Amino acid sequence: MATQISIVIPIYNAAATLRAAVESVLAQDVPDMELLLVDDGSTDATAVLCHALSEQDRRVRVLTQKNAGICAARNRGIEAAAGEYIAFCDDDDEFLPGALPLLLEAARKTGADVVRADYELLRERADGRFQEQQHPCGESCRLWKDGYEAFLQNCGPQFVWNALYRRAALKGLKFDERCRYGLEDFIFNMMLYAATDRAVYLPQVVYRHFERRQSTSVCRSAQAFQGRIQALGPWMAAEYAALQARCTAQVQERVWTLRRTEAVTFLMHQLRDGRAPAALRRRAWRTLRAVLARYPGRPLDFLRIAGQNKKKTAALLLYQLHMQRLYDVLSGQ
Repeated sequence: MATQISIVIPIYNAAATLRAAVESVLAQDVPDMELLLVDDGSTDATAVLCHALSEQDRRVRVLTQKNAGICAARNRGIEAAAGEYIAFCDDDDEFLPGALPLLLEAARKTGADVVRADYELLRERADGRFQEQQHPCGESCRLWKDGYEAFLQNCGPQFVWNALYRRAALKGLKFDERCRYGLEDFIFNMMLYAATDRAVYLPQVVYRHFERRQSTSVCRSAQAFQGRIQALGPWMAAEYAALQARCTAQVQERVWTLRRTEAVTFLMHQLRDGRAPAALRRRAWRTLRAVLARYPGRPLDFLRIAGQNKKKTAALLLYQLHMQRLYDVLSGQ
């Protein structure tokens, strides 16, 4: 029987967390799946563990490469995948029980090229314990039926680990290997939406994401901040291409306002949570303003999104007034 799902785990120095991630995948009730462990040049005991896990279960395959970043590792996994569908898992996260069968059933029933679902986010505190970060859950929707605006508002941030992708729909699509410090998920998904509208969102929780203090999802260094700043251009380019492909002329302006607001709010959170120094903050905001100036559209106005989301309204008002630093005080930690 043909492989149904290929699960790709990009790995770097994850000897302490990898086994739990692998076990959460292998426990899924999906016949004929494969698990691809892509070791991105680890320097700890990860390689030994990968091969041990492969010997314990025939569904596990190990791929190795010189260190090139998470995007290169995911691309390596995509190239090697044999499954009709592809899913991604980080080396320190977990799929919840029943996650992959749920996503697969939805893909089969709807003919979707991508099925997204909700997730748990657990953030590591200073004392080492994890605290769940609550976020609103959207309603079930289909992009081709309910529209692009409704789809994005319901499914929230465009990560790749809480989704299932039809491999044939990727059509050579790859992760941008320039993005070694985040935003690669957003760019990848927007490029996919520019090519297909067969996307579904389910409100069920399928994935547990651990935001550890040393995670690449948290900006803590100047290098990480600079990487995020450099990715703003490719991110907005992908966003604009997707909305042009998926929105009628009548709604493009409204959706573009929402997506630009998403970028403003995202950057404020990144700079706040990472306690970015003043020089990097100035560079980040100069870069975002320059990137957004490349595209047509009316100037951002917080009144146009007032009432939809308090944090985004506040973020856009401060952005408009060039007083972004006040967001640290208003939103707290």
